[in-house]
Amino acid sequence: MRIKYAVLTAIATILALPASADNTQGIAESTIKIGNLGPFSGPQSTFTPLNYGAEAYLRYINEQGGVNGHKFVTVFADDSCNEAKGIGAAKKLIYEDKVFMIMSNPCSGVAMAIKPTLVQEGVPWIGASANPKISRPTSPGIFHATYTGIESGRAMASFAMGKPSTTKIALAMHSDDWAHGYCDNATDYIRSHNGDIVATTVLEHGATDGTAQALQIKASGAQAVMACLYQPELIVLLRELQKFQINVIIVGALGADFNQVVQAFPNHDWLNQRFFQPYQFKARLGTGPLKKYHDIFVKYLTKDELPKVGEPTNFYYFGVPAAIVTVEAFRRAGPNPTRESWEKAMESLRDFDTGVLADTETFGPDKHVGVEKMYAVGLNAQGQETVYRAWGDALPETE
Repeated sequence: MRIKYAVLTAIATILALPASADNTQGIAESTIKIGNLGPFSGPQSTFTPLNYGAEAYLRYINEQGGVNGHKFVTVFADDSCNEAKGIGAAKKLIYEDKVFMIMSNPCSGVAMAIKPTLVQEGVPWIGASANPKISRPTSPGIFHATYTGIESGRAMASFAMGKPSTTKIALAMHSDDWAHGYCDNATDYIRSHNGDIVATTVLEHGATDGTAQALQIKASGAQAVMACLYQPELIVLLRELQKFQINVIIVGALGADFNQVVQAFPNHDWLNQRFFQPYQFKARLGTGPLKKYHDIFVKYLTKDELPKVGEPTNFYYFGVPAAIVTVEAFRRAGPNPTRESWEKAMESLRDFDTGVLADTETFGPDKHVGVEKMYAVGLNAQGQETVYRAWGDALPETE
């Protein structure tokens, strides 16, 4: 009986112990396995720099020796920004590759589709998808280290209405949840600041002609447009507005890379002081504190992972904070991290400076979105890329 009692006591003691790295999926003696999910193929592959920015930082950390004796091993998975394919890719990462967590995941539709599985299996997620519903209300292990449509939508409207006497606003948007995440919050801000929505026009994914939408905006008398569109359709709309010489401010959402949009206009004088986007960063790309990350991208990414021409663009920088915050949480979780200790470490971050974003990161048990404050970016009257704190208030250059 004494032997039986001793065995039962030992089993009870083991069951009562907290989870350890020895039995936490994705954590081995010297490695942490990360799933990097994104649109590596298809028309939305313009988002993949978000994935590569995060990966560059993990490679950089590995070269520094890793974190608490662990180095990161990345498993890439392609979702093509397609929900069905994304679910299959995420399940492979979770059940076959047995990753600790999923990172990057730029496409909101995919993120929302895989969220039930992540929550059910307790697999952490820290991504760049903009849909606010991913992390609001809070779910165990689900964190946004970047801006959602709520913060970006408010920033879009605030910047446009900062131009004196700008009160008539048009919406140009996709009909999906991602676009509503931006434009609904922009609308709330506009109406609460005595503005009017004078037109709402829809341009769906894959559209190649925006004539009707541009003419509707022109007829509405709008002074500004909130363009809650992915990059291909945003470029279509801008070209139509230019074609019909429609004199409005256009503020795009973060479904487009500012530099790539500008590059799509060989003679982009028309964009000067007309096209803007919310701006996530504390300095102009590649300058000041962001130069460190430019150098990380160039050193640790392959030729195929970097732009075919030119310097690393907006999305590379926007992807890296997910990895920076993830690494900091592992640092705080200690040498034997578990899902529970990693999540508590994430929730312990207060005013944490990534060195990249305009705002510092603050999380908590009831707050899984880390950042709020944003700037804006556009071309000034001379065609130079300029960061603005508000309309007409340029951020000092940092070289």
